[in-house]
Amino acid sequence: MRIAIQRIGRLLALALAAGWFCSGLADPSLLDWRYFTYEAVTPQLANPLRDAKLSVSGQWSDRGPHFVVDGKIDANGHWACEQLPAVLTIEMQKPTSLQAARIWFYYGEPRVYAFFIETSPDGTNWTRVADWTKNDKPATAEGFIVPFKQPVEARHLRVTITDSSVRGAGGHIVEFQVFSASVSPGLRGRCATLERITTENAQGDESNTCWRATAWRNERVHGQFVVWSSDPIPQLRLSATALRNERGAEIPASAVVPRFVRYVLADKKPMGDILDTAERVDLPPGGFRPVWLTVSVPARAKPGLYRGTLTVTGAGGRHLPFPLELKVLDARLPDPAEWAFYLDLWQHPWAVARYHGVEPFSPEHYRFLEPIYRELGNAGQKTLTVTITDLPWNHQNFDAYHTMIPRLKNKDGSWSFDYTLFDEYVAFGRRCGVGPHIHCYTMATWGNRVSYTDGETGDIVRPVVRPGTPEHEAYWGPFLQDFERHLKRKGWVDDTYIAMDERGPEDTRATADCVKKFAPRIKIAMPGNQPPSKFKGIDLANYCQFIGHIDEPFLKEVVERRAQGKTTTFYVCCGPRRPNTFTFSPTAEPVWLGLYAAANNLDGFLRWSFVNWPRDPLFDSSFGPWPAGDTFLIYPGPRSSIRWEMLRDGIEEAEKIRVLRAKGDLAPNLRDALTEFDFKRASKMDDAALSALVQRTRLAIEAAAAAE
Repeated sequence: MRIAIQRIGRLLALALAAGWFCSGLADPSLLDWRYFTYEAVTPQLANPLRDAKLSVSGQWSDRGPHFVVDGKIDANGHWACEQLPAVLTIEMQKPTSLQAARIWFYYGEPRVYAFFIETSPDGTNWTRVADWTKNDKPATAEGFIVPFKQPVEARHLRVTITDSSVRGAGGHIVEFQVFSASVSPGLRGRCATLERITTENAQGDESNTCWRATAWRNERVHGQFVVWSSDPIPQLRLSATALRNERGAEIPASAVVPRFVRYVLADKKPMGDILDTAERVDLPPGGFRPVWLTVSVPARAKPGLYRGTLTVTGAGGRHLPFPLELKVLDARLPDPAEWAFYLDLWQHPWAVARYHGVEPFSPEHYRFLEPIYRELGNAGQKTLTVTITDLPWNHQNFDAYHTMIPRLKNKDGSWSFDYTLFDEYVAFGRRCGVGPHIHCYTMATWGNRVSYTDGETGDIVRPVVRPGTPEHEAYWGPFLQDFERHLKRKGWVDDTYIAMDERGPEDTRATADCVKKFAPRIKIAMPGNQPPSKFKGIDLANYCQFIGHIDEPFLKEVVERRAQGKTTTFYVCCGPRRPNTFTFSPTAEPVWLGLYAAANNLDGFLRWSFVNWPRDPLFDSSFGPWPAGDTFLIYPGPRSSIRWEMLRDGIEEAEKIRVLRAKGDLAPNLRDALTEFDFKRASKMDDAALSALVQRTRLAIEAAAAAE
């Protein structure tokens, strides 16, 4: 509750600080869950400050003015001037029509800055366009949106910091952004590709408004649009009609879902990734907003050409229609529960509890978890991530993992195990369509530390027990015996795995031997970051290989393992840089991952993690030393993401290939395209080449299905 209250307070404070939204564009009564109130950086059509000349009244050390326009929201990267007033002067390349600014002051600690903004056509005659000299609001990572008194044509800007709440500290600006209105008037837009929309590619051919796509029945397909305006347009909202063919068959409007794309920080820079659930968004002057369309084609849809309309509407009745055309083929995807693709995205329920401020595994917590896990189930997720010890990955998460099976060491030295939470959680996951496999992390923790409660003292004891030692066997042996008996009673024993993560051959072998000795029906699963030859002779029923270690001998071994009933998948994590599913990854890369599995006859794909959220994932997708978005794929809400939809799209493409293979040899053009899905080749491709390969493969799949 405390965390939830803090978040509400933060949003209210931001809404009040962003006077433009509250007093200029938006009705304050609309500042609720339907109306998202902050973004890392507001997307704009042009950056008038690019290549601008900057001068300052002074600077401290290396804290020069270049930080102000480097595009990064990073409190550690700022212009600093110890003497007040601190003055920043900007000369743009040409006169520009301006209506507002957004300014980020240093927010590393609570500070209040007083300031004003001036503009000038010639650098001599100045007009004050915004006066915040009586500001009493502290600087935040969201910055302040500052509307000008009226639109102004200017080539020169001047920001003067007159006071700071920290005496003697001077003035500090992290980033400065202005909003230009020098574009064609009115609400305008176009149909775009699925590539990420940036300042550089937002505008385009306005005559291209019609979205055209082809889909299998039971497939989820996507489109993207972008709208922009020279004027501020409040309360931008979306609506979509049902899609109908000429015979009256219908794809209902409930299956045609448009969402606004929201921007989030990715390694300090904004990236459009969040598919927001907000009903209304304000469009600033000179700003743009991508719109993402998802159509879930019913399994029983009649083949044919379907038409409908997506409409973007703003306050005052302004609207922009986009025609929609979807060709539905006779081919049909199986239901996700029937997909053969082995998807293993780790879950982190404690992160969800922390973010929403609820007690872990309370009824309220499960209400937040359910739509997240159902989305996983609707992508064919085969595994439920269960923890059988505290901190299985040590401290490499923002939120700690805890054990789902608490253990008590009794006074007489015997052990007691509580399966209440484990049973409840497994049953919940299965109701959501996640499973049937249960991956239990882990008997080989990072750091080899485990825990239990001492029955005599009540203390939590955290000994170090290394695999292969008598202490490890004494700790895990009684548990394994009792656990296997419990799993047999529940009917889950054949679905349960002791899972390890990137352990070396010695620890892996010792752990596998311990499991075989005490619980022979429980299997072993592991993602490994070493060449597979290192694990020869270890019975790994489910083995996941890091993509960088996959070679021809390993791919031959995959066939042998499949004949033995074993599962073999691959994974990416904080590496490689590409292809991957980072917040900044080009949208073709997640699709490539699914196609790579199909092309190389792998069973599926593993990744950490689906919801391992950092502190504030809606604002900044980065955590620790890892690339932005490495630790999660969807956002709180839950809100989907472009990269998640594209990863799921790649899995659908893999399933299509499986369906086509089951009917006979693949078409030559499809077979040829699949031979190009090689990691070393992909890692050297530029964005355009990788995207072209994915698109060529999509078209080959589409042609093969149409020819059936």
